[in-house]
Amino acid sequence: MKYPTLYARIGAWAPIPEVEWDKAEALGKAVVFAKRARFLEPGQPADRFGFVLTGLFRAYRVSEDGVESVKAFRAEGELLGAYAEQLQGLPSATFIEALEPSTVLSFHSADLDTLEAGHPSWTQLARRIAEHHFVLKERREQEFLELDAEARWLRFREEQAHLIGRITQAEIAAYLGITPVALSRIVSRLRAR
Repeated sequence: MKYPTLYARIGAWAPIPEVEWDKAEALGKAVVFAKRARFLEPGQPADRFGFVLTGLFRAYRVSEDGVESVKAFRAEGELLGAYAEQLQGLPSATFIEALEPSTVLSFHSADLDTLEAGHPSWTQLARRIAEHHFVLKERREQEFLELDAEARWLRFREEQAHLIGRITQAEIAAYLGITPVALSRIVSRLRAR
């Protein structure tokens, strides 16, 4: 087994027999990304996904007027991909960019089909990951509907403390839906309290 840490993390979602994991490792390819290299870009086929072995990525979009909005940060053990576009058979509309030197165990969508055809644990894993991401998207939507910028920052700082110091204030601001200046003001105001 080449990736025991990832196997353990995935085993928390669904029990994958070791023989099945060996099949996944044989299908996957470890790909190294330099800082700012992209796993996926808009217009590319959304036919691949991967698990972060080391490093950190951000998934973001750029509006017509050039404003970046960060959808998510993905660190070790987390899934990368443009799943909504993949389900619809559309090209990616999302940038997925390494924020530090990173390694991903990368797969093609057809690889998951192959694994699922061989053992039901892969279908269970795919469902559990999809459910988890659905809950994350619901929480994020709720935050934007119900919380002001300061409350979103406080929740981010509490729930994603492991990312602080690994990402820039501008990237955090883009995730929170505010400008870096607004975030700086919030941080200063909270320090003064």
